[in-house]
Amino acid sequence: MINAAAIILNGVFDILLLPFRPFPHLWGLLFISLLSGLGMIMVFRLVSNQDKISRLRRRMGGCILGILLHLSNPLTVMEFAGKLIWSNTVYLLYLIKPLIVIAIPLMLVWGQLDARYGAAAMDKEDPVTVTIFYEDGLPVRGSLEIGVSGLELIPPVVLIDTLDEASFRVLPVGDFHRTLEIEGVSIQVGRTESWNGCRILRGFDSGSSLKRLFCPWIGKADKTEGSPASGCYSLPDVRYGVLGGHWYWIAVFLVFSTLSAIIGAKVFNVKI
Repeated sequence: MINAAAIILNGVFDILLLPFRPFPHLWGLLFISLLSGLGMIMVFRLVSNQDKISRLRRRMGGCILGILLHLSNPLTVMEFAGKLIWSNTVYLLYLIKPLIVIAIPLMLVWGQLDARYGAAAMDKEDPVTVTIFYEDGLPVRGSLEIGVSGLELIPPVVLIDTLDEASFRVLPVGDFHRTLEIEGVSIQVGRTESWNGCRILRGFDSGSSLKRLFCPWIGKADKTEGSPASGCYSLPDVRYGVLGGHWYWIAVFLVFSTLSAIIGAKVFNVKI
């Protein structure tokens, strides 16, 4: 069921990003960021008690005004301060429920953006280091079988006994469908498709499918006897030139989703 949910979620984002395939990555990232902020504020409106939040905000504003008007009377100031602290505590409690509800879709969106915009595709000039991890100990030295498709294997293959891991480098060649075959298990590397905004795999795992639901940059690997349990690829992070800076996708997402949420709150009169 979780695998099916992951496939559906990947497909939904593929459809959302369909109009942005011919354009630079930044435009798709901005679109999802703005859409996410608007979506989060609408979810907040649906699951929060807007009437109680509105009353509490007015009450806290009245307490602040009372403090300012009675600065010469310490006892009155302390009374208003106590009411303000209590109202603020209750206000925070009212925010817990919508924030918990929002957290799950936010994590799913976060994972999708990280998979699509967090790393660069493989460069034919720069080798990528592949590190694979074993749960049941390394294979015998010299017996590790590695096949490549769309890649060139650069020897040597380094085995680190104390860490139960092996490491080697590859260079991309040919088309974008690039796979490794390790001990009979086929593992995809890099782009899943050729268009801008597609998922870019930076690792694989043979364990829980829940991990791949929230981290779509992890590819699926079938566990067989002697095969590695997980692995990672050293793809470089991407920086986006927004407002004169070299921001990572996280900064772009936080800034523009927050901006979208603020505008959405104003337009739809959402009390936060």
